[in-house]
Amino acid sequence: MKKAISVVLTMAMLGAALTGCGGEKKDNPDVKTSDDKTPDAAESGGNEESGEKKKLVWFTEQMDDQQYEKWMKYVVTPFNESHPDIEVEISASADYEQVLKVQLAADGGPDICNMGGPSITSEYVKGNKILDLTEYVEKAGLDKKVFKWALDSCRVDDKIYSLPNSYEALLLWYNKDMFEENGWKVPTNYEELATVCEDAQSKGLIPIAFGTSDFKAINEQFVGVALCAYAGRENVKKALNGEMKWTDPVFQEAISKLNEMWQNGWIMDKKSHAVSQDDANSFFYSQKAPMVMTGTWNLGTFANQITDFSYSAAPFPALSDDVPPTVCMGAGGVIAINANTKYPDECFEFINFLFNNEELQAQAVADGLQPLPMDMDESLYPDTLLDVDKEILGMLEDTQKNLDAAGYVMWTYWPAETRQYMMDNIENVYLGNLTVEDYLEKANSIFEKEFESGTVIPVS
Repeated sequence: MKKAISVVLTMAMLGAALTGCGGEKKDNPDVKTSDDKTPDAAESGGNEESGEKKKLVWFTEQMDDQQYEKWMKYVVTPFNESHPDIEVEISASADYEQVLKVQLAADGGPDICNMGGPSITSEYVKGNKILDLTEYVEKAGLDKKVFKWALDSCRVDDKIYSLPNSYEALLLWYNKDMFEENGWKVPTNYEELATVCEDAQSKGLIPIAFGTSDFKAINEQFVGVALCAYAGRENVKKALNGEMKWTDPVFQEAISKLNEMWQNGWIMDKKSHAVSQDDANSFFYSQKAPMVMTGTWNLGTFANQITDFSYSAAPFPALSDDVPPTVCMGAGGVIAINANTKYPDECFEFINFLFNNEELQAQAVADGLQPLPMDMDESLYPDTLLDVDKEILGMLEDTQKNLDAAGYVMWTYWPAETRQYMMDNIENVYLGNLTVEDYLEKANSIFEKEFESGTVIPVS
């Protein structure tokens, strides 16, 4: 999620399940995978004349059994039961984005497909592989329902080719009990962060848990946070819109500040590249680390894992005096329709279903999944939703209403090749194999080529 890469489970919130940006990759043998043959959109579907159901294949990232059960409970089964003439079937793959690319290039693939972020769709738009949903969205009123910033991120040439299937944010999670016991203040700037990190180190603790050994894409989380928390929202927006270069001094200073934090040992004691995501979280669970940097897709996971202490989350501290504490926010992933499907109307009916079942969505959020980017009546949340989750969801809602303190997550806004290079090579900066200047020079060179090719989405 992502999201590290983000990944996606959808509907109301399956980012927690798949997380696009930061989530784990697990296999469920009960879900149809790409090793079986994923039915082509042109081949799927029943016999309308004989009254058979129209069968739609929905392709997404692999999940574990628990995630699959939630997906079925809150999305697929309710839709199938309310649409007796349609049957949605889940197909999944651990390497779903690569599989999807191959299938769509051959004019095959599923009817409905999840993608890790809006920027990924541009290459499919250029190849006429996914449908223009603008008329569908406007007719259904979703352009009035989906948060404007989230819907705008899905536009290509001012047309809508996908819809965000969740929204999520990167936050600094902290152990409230440890903070109180040690007299630490939740940091809002670099100096306050240094105070907490240095005192934690003096007590034999890892200040900020963070691990990437099993999923290098997670590196994009700290890169994106550092850029936004140091350079600020407006400068990052200018760079993404081609009005600044990634080699400009403010971005060099931002990556240098991130490298400084890593070299200080604040980020996993300089071992983030050698520690898995699960093991990093275990440091937080076992109170060996007072903080962990991750996304809101972990709401459900933390609620299930943490029982021995109180915890909460806060915007990442400002890394310069010129910006506020930052909540980097974006779509958890997107959902699109194959241009070759036999049933475009039915496919959109499924997508529309996701945005028009608020009670189901509220129940899913309480079950640890992520919200769709739309207003949610808090009265619909069941009593099982934890107070800490209500606070964090409230923070997201407040941030999206006032975007001045919102940053950008890479899996939503960065073009694919630039994003890949930046998350793959930041560890070379940490390890001294690459200078900050060379790192950003290469990133800028890749970005300029993508910008000229038209694969960079306009950022508002």
